[in-house]
Amino acid sequence: MREKKLRVALIGCGRIAVKHIMAITKKNSGLLLCAVAGKAPGALDKLLDAGKLPGKKKHQLKNTVNTYTDYNRMLEKEKPDITSITAPSGLHYAMAKAAMFSGSHILLEKPMSMKASQAKALFDISEQKNRQIAMGHIFRYFPVVGHLQTDVAAGRFGKISHGSVIVRWGHDQTYYDQTDWRGTWEHDGGVLMNQCVHAIDLICWLMNGHAIAANAMLGKRFHDMAAEDIALGTLKLDNGALCQIEGTTNSPSRDHEATFYLLGEKGDFRMGIRRGRPYFDIRINGKKKNLEYFMKEIRSRGLSGLFSLTNPHAGIYADLRDAILNGKSPIADAKSGMLSVESVLALYLSAKEKKQIEIPLATDFSSTEMSEYIFGA
Repeated sequence: MREKKLRVALIGCGRIAVKHIMAITKKNSGLLLCAVAGKAPGALDKLLDAGKLPGKKKHQLKNTVNTYTDYNRMLEKEKPDITSITAPSGLHYAMAKAAMFSGSHILLEKPMSMKASQAKALFDISEQKNRQIAMGHIFRYFPVVGHLQTDVAAGRFGKISHGSVIVRWGHDQTYYDQTDWRGTWEHDGGVLMNQCVHAIDLICWLMNGHAIAANAMLGKRFHDMAAEDIALGTLKLDNGALCQIEGTTNSPSRDHEATFYLLGEKGDFRMGIRRGRPYFDIRINGKKKNLEYFMKEIRSRGLSGLFSLTNPHAGIYADLRDAILNGKSPIADAKSGMLSVESVLALYLSAKEKKQIEIPLATDFSSTEMSEYIFGA
């Protein structure tokens, strides 16, 4: 029986869109790129060149993929099975809403939205329209992570004391200068909303809970932009565990690091990625369990699962395709997108009001309301 291919349309042609092109066009992906919407002339050609695709495949895509400057027109004409949205964060809500009302499922880059009520609305629309939203929370798709989450939820690590996450994802000033929306409160936010949101999603997921209170302090030390380049915060989860957060773009740009730690009564683990290299240290009852979890990964996904770091978006697409065809929820679903946005916004509001903020938020809040925040005050 011939494999059913799902048609994918892409909105946005920035740097992250290259990873989407590579994942969609990967051999045996079960996907077909049908259209791309972008404002810049020759956007598709630039994406295909950046993706370093073989000449034959590149030529074929240039001749078969339709290009648009108006994403609404694209949705109307193409009726894709999946719409992938990689545009600036402040545009996510309008684009995702339009795509779901056109009948499409969504792969939405983080964050889901820049406003709490908009994230909730997208979740509600996905439920009402029976449309899947897979979030670009790439850390959930890294090797071993899913097995750890399952075992924490099953109690193998015992009662959870606390967790921590460190995101030192350095960028120089040229990163923020390359386009006028980067580092703005309206379309991007700072290190919490841009670099930390999927790390916050992961640590809460691993700790088998969701945030119910937030405290934070923000700084802007090295960059000329509107939002923060350093943030320190804490979250309290519904299961009583505490989580510590450090995020910065002030670290060296060639030394990217994302580190996660969890401590339970019966065990703990440290894991992360630094300079593109993953590491794990998993212990239960004092015994190292790295090999056990590597074998679990190989049995469940084969050797290819261990190499998913090269482009985790391929895992997101495979998971979304499976969810659509088999009526399941994606691993990083609409609810995860909504909860992670609310956690980040609560951290922002805590810094602004200099007090602990309860979650869910008592009133709606948007990142744009941080525009008058005074750093160092």
